Amino acid sequence: MKFKLVFIFLLTTVCFVNAQDEKVDMLMFEPVFNSYSPNVVSTLILENGEEVKGFRDDVDRKKGQIYYVKLKDSITGEKKEFNATEIKEMYLFPGGFEKLTKAAGHVFDVRRWESQDLQSDLIDKGFIFFKKQTVSLKNKKDERELLMQLINPKFSSFIEVYGDPMAKKTTGLGIGGFNVAGGLAKSYYFKKGDDIFWLEKKNLDDYYDQLFGDNAEFMAKYPENKIKWKMLGEYVFMYTKMSVK
Repeated sequence: MKFKLVFIFLLTTVCFVNAQDEKVDMLMFEPVFNSYSPNVVSTLILENGEEVKGFRDDVDRKKGQIYYVKLKDSITGEKKEFNATEIKEMYLFPGGFEKLTKAAGHVFDVRRWESQDLQSDLIDKGFIFFKKQTVSLKNKKDERELLMQLINPKFSSFIEVYGDPMAKKTTGLGIGGFNVAGGLAKSYYFKKGDDIFWLEKKNLDDYYDQLFGDNAEFMAKYPENKIKWKMLGEYVFMYTKMSVK
């Protein structure tokens, strides 16, 4: 028990220190979560408008993308299965060590300019938000409907940023197969207006105008020749802040 408490303390400390050093990825953007608690009631909103609640029983993936979710009714214990194509939005709670990362990463908060689609009370309680999008994986494959994790839920009114579960990462500290420090993702999916696209670190300059070119104040403060990938979360946040004036 003592060892477990010490380990949790060290893990939380590592995440907190990393949040100071890499505040953009750890504080501005949510981490991309891969494990979900079976002990906290999840919420699914189906395409037909029905809201379904229950404990997470199973979440299956193919190539990093969720394609199947099973919930267990919190009262009857009945299990219900849903294909990703049936789900419009989903709120899951992080599980395992990943929930510690989420807690550490939100020591500092930001003002909210979230998408109107969000149930803010669930976001405030620490839930992860997924939304179905029609997207081409890596801008190469035929478009598919996918449940994607929104990683800027509190400032997503102009630009939505979705995690790439298959993203390559910079070097970080791994514990038990889970990357808890460093390890900035090298790619994300962005949605602005009706356009959704995959963006790699090496191509940030190519998408600068598409993301930020309609805000002169932003471009004056963050010119294209000075932008850095590790500041991406701050850029999206500041663009949102400047756009609501």
